Amino acid sequence: MNRDQMEKNIVIIAAICTASFVGIYIWLSMGTEEVPDLIKTVSPLIVVAVTGYFAWCQLKISRAQKELSERQASTAHTKLKLDLFDKRYEAYQNIIEHFVYCYDLPMGIMAYYRLTEEENIEYHRLRTFSRSGDDKIRFIRPIRERALEKIDSISVYNVESKKKRELDLERVRFLYSDDVYHVLFDFSKECHELLGHQHRTLIVCLNREVDSFLGIPALANPNMADIESKKSKLAIEFKTNIVDTMRPYLHVPEK
Repeated sequence: MNRDQMEKNIVIIAAICTASFVGIYIWLSMGTEEVPDLIKTVSPLIVVAVTGYFAWCQLKISRAQKELSERQASTAHTKLKLDLFDKRYEAYQNIIEHFVYCYDLPMGIMAYYRLTEEENIEYHRLRTFSRSGDDKIRFIRPIRERALEKIDSISVYNVESKKKRELDLERVRFLYSDDVYHVLFDFSKECHELLGHQHRTLIVCLNREVDSFLGIPALANPNMADIESKKSKLAIEFKTNIVDTMRPYLHVPEK
């Protein structure tokens, strides 16, 4: 039993007891002959009092129900805003994660060789002292295949992430606005183009490193400065245009 119900019961019991006590007292004081007239006089007053009391209780219940409904509506509205924020942030985060992947991608070929300690010692020994092409080929072939598999995973990621980003961008159009959609579309497109450029450059670097190890005249160094320039350009665009465009949306709206 809640507090309001207990209060109601106490008031009802007190009213009944009081009315009974007063009635008995009056009956004993006035005699039995005058009781019917007294009852006729007092009964309407008791009815009015009881009716008023129940009306007051009903008013309290109505007010409590109204407050509960308002709190429930406010809670539902707040939950809706939080859900919208979560969906917006998820779409934003997915696109930014792709940029971070491009920006942090290592461009040194040795990061893809992933030589063990023993392989590293043998690599430098063969490169410095061995003149046998067969020994070098047998040693470098599995390392090259391993590095190529790692590098090709970049291209696979780029293709798969492009499909995901297309879905994310459609969600952005719905969750944000057309202006945000176009800004993120251009930014995402540049990230994919950069990643494709990075993949092609790493293939060239891998072949150049293998040829150099085998003593074959190597190709010219790829243009790493161009990649670094594009990365810097995207980083600046992210810190200024992307953040400024999306800032009004990336907060929980006020009530």
